[in-house]
Amino acid sequence: MPKSSEQPQRRPGRPATLSRTAVTDAAERLLDEEGLSALTVRRVARELGTSPMSLYRHVADKQELLALVLDRLAARLPRPPLPTHPRERLTLLWGLIHDGLAAHAWTVEVLSRGVLIGPSVLWHVEAILQALCDAGLPPERAADCYLATWHYTVGRLGVRGATARSAARHSAGTQPYALRVLSEVDPERMPVLASLSGHWERARQRDDYPEGLERLLDGWLAGG
Repeated sequence: MPKSSEQPQRRPGRPATLSRTAVTDAAERLLDEEGLSALTVRRVARELGTSPMSLYRHVADKQELLALVLDRLAARLPRPPLPTHPRERLTLLWGLIHDGLAAHAWTVEVLSRGVLIGPSVLWHVEAILQALCDAGLPPERAADCYLATWHYTVGRLGVRGATARSAARHSAGTQPYALRVLSEVDPERMPVLASLSGHWERARQRDDYPEGLERLLDGWLAGG
């Protein structure tokens, strides 16, 4: 007998028995393939060929689903042997966090809200704070430096993602509106802006995170 069109269809290869791991697998897959807006308990249930009520035996809500996936991603971050020099440690550790976030674009939107954290990332946070203290900052200043660098990292990735989405919306050869405004300023009224008219497009395509990170750390460590 043909199955009813209303009966959820399970994708090939999906586990027949629900588990917290299977639910997290499906949520991660959905986030990576379709982004944050696609994630709902109902949608994950449909992906698994089951009902939302079945999922609630394993997760409380969408927020917990996000927390589980974030913690899984944090657990995958490499934990390599760390250099002895504090500054080298900081560059390495922030690079690992940056690259881990960049691999999953949706994480930036979630983490920028500041309400979720993957506990598994605490190893990296502790290592960063220890490196800052070893570089001469007291713990409170180390915490402030950590937050400033975190905001820079998440913000830089957020801007890069927005830039990529904007570029995708424009046809080839069409200049985005912001760049057009910047390139059409009156050189008599705004000579510095006018002199930079050809700079902005190159700058927005350049990966300047490493340089910005070094300059940010320079300022904090010099201040003590």
